[in-house]
Amino acid sequence: MTGYVRPLRCELRLRELDWFRAAYCGLCHTLARRYGFWARWLLGYDYTVLSLALSAYERPGAVCHKRCPASPFRKKPCLAAGLAAEMAADLTVLLTVGRLKDAVADKSFVKGLPARLALLLMSRAGRRAARRQPEAYAAVTRELTRLRAYEQARTSALDPPADTFARMLSQLARGVPDVSGQRVLGHLFYHLGRWVYLMDACDDLAKDAKSGGYNPVAVRFGLTGGQLTDEALGAVWETARLSRLEIETALTLLPNAPGTAVLENIFLLGLPHTEEQVLNGTWRKLHARRP
Repeated sequence: MTGYVRPLRCELRLRELDWFRAAYCGLCHTLARRYGFWARWLLGYDYTVLSLALSAYERPGAVCHKRCPASPFRKKPCLAAGLAAEMAADLTVLLTVGRLKDAVADKSFVKGLPARLALLLMSRAGRRAARRQPEAYAAVTRELTRLRAYEQARTSALDPPADTFARMLSQLARGVPDVSGQRVLGHLFYHLGRWVYLMDACDDLAKDAKSGGYNPVAVRFGLTGGQLTDEALGAVWETARLSRLEIETALTLLPNAPGTAVLENIFLLGLPHTEEQVLNGTWRKLHARRP
């Protein structure tokens, strides 16, 4: 998860923006409570969206007001911790550990040193998250191993690695107590995973062309200059569009929860907006990439 899944703020109503901010702060406090102060640095828009989606199948949490290091003098609205926020905090740690392991495997010892140090610091939290979410931990470990194998083989097909990443995200819904919720969120997370994988690959084209790293889009369409050709652009856009349509279908099956309107903004407006910026090459210039 790399920050692509976010709301289109200019289209959010005030109460929706307040709810998103409260969910963001709620996840931040939950991370700190479950994994320590440093875990706040793992917070991101993607994981807040994960928390909002999971919360659709639990009773709405109360909004309280808390201080934090980012706002030590003024209390901010914060969603009280619930099962969804706790699950999202656990999954945030698991996915971050997975990303770090992937970075260590992909880079030389020197270039991968920051990831190695971060992984060492997160080892205890990673073990704790694995105990709390054993199914998710098994899924993340299994699918990232498969994804690494595809990358090492430099597979020329785009679907296998994208499907692997999508399956990994779909398994994150297994912790939802509601069985129908598992199916709906599993479908939503699957296609969100495909979409994120495609956007990340397109966004990394120039970087991977310079470093010689594996990029599934570049290999699939024979790109060498770090830019999308018209053929590649059309194919990626069509595939991403189909995943967005499946996400929209799953969205209609979500319960009418307080965060549903925010999710509609994110998936119906935010994703197309981000997609346009990624595909025209302006995303990196407009947004700072989170670690």
